[in-house]
Amino acid sequence: MEFRDSESSSRRILRWVREWGWFASLVFVPRVPNRFSLLYDKIITAPNSLGERSLFLNLGYWEDGQHDFDEAGAALARLVATEARIGSDDVVVDVGCGLGDQDFLWAKEFGPKRITGVNISAKQIEISSARAAELGLSDVVAYVHGSANDLPQSDASATKVTALESALHFPSRPRFFDEAFRVLEPGGRLVTADVVPLADEHVSSEAKQSRTKRILVHRIFTTARKNNTNAEEYRQALVAAGFENVRVYSIRDNVYPQYSEYVSRRFDLPEMRRINPLIRSFFGPKGASFWAPWLDYIVAVADKPSAGDGL
Repeated sequence: MEFRDSESSSRRILRWVREWGWFASLVFVPRVPNRFSLLYDKIITAPNSLGERSLFLNLGYWEDGQHDFDEAGAALARLVATEARIGSDDVVVDVGCGLGDQDFLWAKEFGPKRITGVNISAKQIEISSARAAELGLSDVVAYVHGSANDLPQSDASATKVTALESALHFPSRPRFFDEAFRVLEPGGRLVTADVVPLADEHVSSEAKQSRTKRILVHRIFTTARKNNTNAEEYRQALVAAGFENVRVYSIRDNVYPQYSEYVSRRFDLPEMRRINPLIRSFFGPKGASFWAPWLDYIVAVADKPSAGDGL
């Protein structure tokens, strides 16, 4: 992978120490500005990504016998694109675009007119822009620095807005829904793949015995109280933003079990020693067994009413 520099053991350890320092500052220093920008600029970086052939940063969709993280990440990207009905006439805004893998897949397989990735992480913008140029996709795919809660796009300038496993990091999902509604043209569509708290009635009786774990997991996976919302509340927030034809459905049974099984094998391979031990612990099988019982994984689809509906 061209954006993973080879490094000696000593350089790797020094990188880990720097990453541990940044992690400690994010955990123990209250109200760190741009917390999630720093997380992805300094910790969740290319050397710490799980893929063998890609830099996908999502947990993947494992419905059709995907064998590895790269295939599952691509499958999730295709699911989002299919729900969004991305086609040749579309102008797509991909919010929280990571390192660009889903955009490159969409450009090649779905052929939209334009994709603009928006990201709060300056480092990810730098890497994804360089990758787009290397792939010869700069005429279709571009990246800009910006916040999901204050999108740099003008009103009614996009036909599709996507957020692939990124909205959990946004300061406020309701504010993002308002922004997505604003930048979509009438008849446009918003699609998200998102991690949210599992509704209490779906949490196992065994997991319910530890209220402390529940609180901790929810705090880790949500940036603010406004993002601590289950699937039904998610649907209600989309309706409140003005969207219609809202569908929110869970795919957790095709995410967490298969992901956990995969990393239990993958993390034993020598090449995975490049990944920070802290990240290996959190995203490995033991970490997944800690946080997955409390989390849902949803896909949400919502349409902005067309001009004929009176907007």
